[in-house]
Amino acid sequence: MKYILSGGGTGGHIYPALAIATELKNRDENNEILYVGKKGSLEEELVTKAGFDFSPIHVEGLPRKALNKQTITSAFALLRGLRDSKKIIKHFKPDVVIGTGGYVCAPIVYKAQKNNIKTVVQEQNAFPGKTNRFLAKNADLVAINFNEAKEYLNSKNIIFTGNPIRNDFKVIDKEKAAKDLNIELDKKIVLSFGGSGGQESTNEAIIEILKNGMNIDFKLIHITGKPHYDYVMDKLKDVKISENVEILNYSHDIPNLLMVSDLVIASSSAMTLAEISAVGLASILIPKAYTAGNHQVFNANSYKEKDAAEVILEENLTGEVLYNKIKEILENDDIRFSMGKNSKKLGNAEAVKNLGDIIERL
Repeated sequence: MKYILSGGGTGGHIYPALAIATELKNRDENNEILYVGKKGSLEEELVTKAGFDFSPIHVEGLPRKALNKQTITSAFALLRGLRDSKKIIKHFKPDVVIGTGGYVCAPIVYKAQKNNIKTVVQEQNAFPGKTNRFLAKNADLVAINFNEAKEYLNSKNIIFTGNPIRNDFKVIDKEKAAKDLNIELDKKIVLSFGGSGGQESTNEAIIEILKNGMNIDFKLIHITGKPHYDYVMDKLKDVKISENVEILNYSHDIPNLLMVSDLVIASSSAMTLAEISAVGLASILIPKAYTAGNHQVFNANSYKEKDAAEVILEENLTGEVLYNKIKEILENDDIRFSMGKNSKKLGNAEAVKNLGDIIERL
């Protein structure tokens, strides 16, 4: 069988596509996988690293504001992307085309639908993005992670599968993860991160906590995001940082870091939540306010309503508010364990397997 996968812009669209691609390849090494994305993009970097073939297309996201010069440029890029997609489909002859969101997948999935090729749309968020809302109308299958997404998708082919996650989470071994990270488990561990690019509001709250000398009697691992690391360290240059605090600019080892943690502070991207649920952790979610359709707030509220997380909106976030919430959860094992248990219920470790079964049946 031949499969085209596409999704891009952020890791939240790319990692599910890679998880699906890996599952399909593991099922039958003769399956041919081609990933379609934007040249010089994050998806090209990650897909190439994962060992899959990559074909670039021309495409730009449409600006969210009124008509301007960028709108015209994006429209021309979209037309080129459609032409590129037509050529790729004609040459590769896929049996199924799978889109996981982001504007980059629109041309290839749309062209596949026009050519009566089976298509799958995988939506990670409680509030679907514009691309997936458009493509879902004619998709043979729409796989969702949040039941709340149904009301925004015009499709009769919706099925709940959960979000496909990396194979790293198939075995949860806290002791091995700690050994791999060279971390002692003598204190409770709090992991704080805001996605691959970091989160300014969380960085500012952590800076406030450290500058005000709030007692860190737990191990805090804070990931700033590469664009913000120098700024954070400059703000803390005159602060005596506790030996319990470790500040990183980035980590390729989020699975192991999650496995050793007792509490997670994170933004509420769908894939971050899927990974938190895979481990079964209590979390403090700080949804990014500027995401498309405010989807991170939808995601976070879904977890809060099920007592799986606490939510602090960016507009209400301060160092003191965050510190008090950390202490409240760390010092009450019953609350923390209950949140972790509820979080685990919201995850689906078999999501990628279930999705693979359904795709094969197409």
